[in-house]
Amino acid sequence: MSRVLPRLALLCFSIALSVGLVEGFSRLVYTQPWYDRLVAEQVDGDWTASIRRNSYGLRGHDYEPTKPPHSRRVLLLGDSFTFGSGVADNEAIFPALLEKQLDAEFSAHGSSVEILNGGIPGSRTDDWVDMLQKVRGSFQPDLIVIVFFLRDGTRTSAADDFFIPIRDRIVAQNQQSWLYQNLFLYRLYQDAKDRSFISDQYASAIRGSYFGAGAQTDEWRIAQFNIRKIKAIGEETNTRTALVVFPILAALDERYPFKDVCDLIAGYGSENELPVHNLLPAFLGKNAADLWVSPNNQHPNALGHQIAAQSLLPFLRRLLEDS
Repeated sequence: MSRVLPRLALLCFSIALSVGLVEGFSRLVYTQPWYDRLVAEQVDGDWTASIRRNSYGLRGHDYEPTKPPHSRRVLLLGDSFTFGSGVADNEAIFPALLEKQLDAEFSAHGSSVEILNGGIPGSRTDDWVDMLQKVRGSFQPDLIVIVFFLRDGTRTSAADDFFIPIRDRIVAQNQQSWLYQNLFLYRLYQDAKDRSFISDQYASAIRGSYFGAGAQTDEWRIAQFNIRKIKAIGEETNTRTALVVFPILAALDERYPFKDVCDLIAGYGSENELPVHNLLPAFLGKNAADLWVSPNNQHPNALGHQIAAQSLLPFLRRLLEDS
């Protein structure tokens, strides 16, 4: 016993010292709960000051009110992924990259290409119909491209409807936890656990919005109606409409959890005789985090936009050559 007690005391001291050192390090690296950082990074920051807006209030330069002869015009309709949220460089987002490349190619043959970025952050498909009605008379597009991000057929795009209620429950639980309030090492563990929980909830909500029952799929049915409506509006002026599927940039491996959602959306476009381009193959095999604006903002960064533009280039080139 005389030998065991000192060893036991030394072991306890070593454990306490290790825990204390780890706790001290945790306090140095910990800034704020991840959900607070997530909310902060979704809010427009200083980068928006450099955003160029045109006469339509959209991101991009202005266009001549009279469509130039021998020109082809493309209208992109979409949400914040099309707008380029989080990317300050106006020339680094895929609508601008596509316009630059296609215009250079067609200019060599005496023509030109202009692409209007109709991306609206926080929008739903109803807003895209309104935007098309607003700009079609003056912009006179030869091609309408619906850029459909997987979240656009769901109700998860609204923070009040999805994220905030879940976050508030997590905050309430953590405020009542003595461990969370006093041990920063535990905070790191709990924050990781909370992130995993909300990620699972998000994935479940996405899938339920397309494959669920009853009211779960209401937004997807609305989106289907609006896709058909956009096509019908285009047909009034013999304008072709195409559909692009933009995947969620997460878990981009062979087990990608939303492949069937991408296939469903693409299949709907094909059933309605729309040219369809699915961006998922272009992103598969990439490290998703390398394509994000930040660890707490999964909008595509400049690299993500570049990949999207490279994949879309032959698709749009073919459609414009046929128009």
